Amino acid sequence: MTKSALLGLGLWLGISLSHVSGQNTPAPAADFTSGFQAVIHVGGQAPSGTLADRFGPSNTVGLGAYRVTESGWRWGVQYRFQTGAEVREEGLLDNLRNSSGYIIDNEGRIALVTAQQRGTMLAASAGRIVPAAFLSQGSGFLIEVQAGFWEHKVHFQNRGNRVTQLEDPYLKGYDRLTGGLVVLPRLGYVHDAPNGLVRFQCGVEGWLGRMQPNRVWNADTMTADTGPRADRAVGIFAAWILRLRARSTDIDYYH
Repeated sequence: MTKSALLGLGLWLGISLSHVSGQNTPAPAADFTSGFQAVIHVGGQAPSGTLADRFGPSNTVGLGAYRVTESGWRWGVQYRFQTGAEVREEGLLDNLRNSSGYIIDNEGRIALVTAQQRGTMLAASAGRIVPAAFLSQGSGFLIEVQAGFWEHKVHFQNRGNRVTQLEDPYLKGYDRLTGGLVVLPRLGYVHDAPNGLVRFQCGVEGWLGRMQPNRVWNADTMTADTGPRADRAVGIFAAWILRLRARSTDIDYYH
């Protein structure tokens, strides 16, 4: 058989198979319930870039609100509060430590000071829920981008020992307050159970921050932070979704 005949046979088979596949494969359900949603968010992040030099892993909790259309487009806003237990910043509080490495409080006793990460993020989001034939109606794969303002700092937990340097206004020389713009590309899954009682989303996301230090001088290292900083993180997220509906009747019932 010649090469031309083989090519023709291959094209005929491809067209035939695609035609049969198009007849037998049901179209995905694209009808979403339009309206407003509230989400209760949790997540975890692993830092990279300059952020990994300052902090270890962190977690977030937050709230959000979305507007969903019948075709699956979604946009809204989200607020998150960020915490982390590990601080890696070199030279932190070195000027307050004695020769044995302890911090001494105002009364001359050893102060129990621990450093932690604190942060906030407020962002707008836009994306789409892509349906699939094997998923329940209202469920789909999430493609979304968030963009907004991100701020983080070092928080000092002082357990019953007063240290003047870690109080206002001197605290500004130690907390490494940093803020700036952040973009979060996200991929995930949105589930809407057929009975309408279970709705959640989960997935992965990246944090891409262009940050600027907000403190002029670090008192412990006797140096100034320089910027901009390329703070990065990779995270996972999950959220419980609450559908917000208007009242279906104007009649009030009293018991």
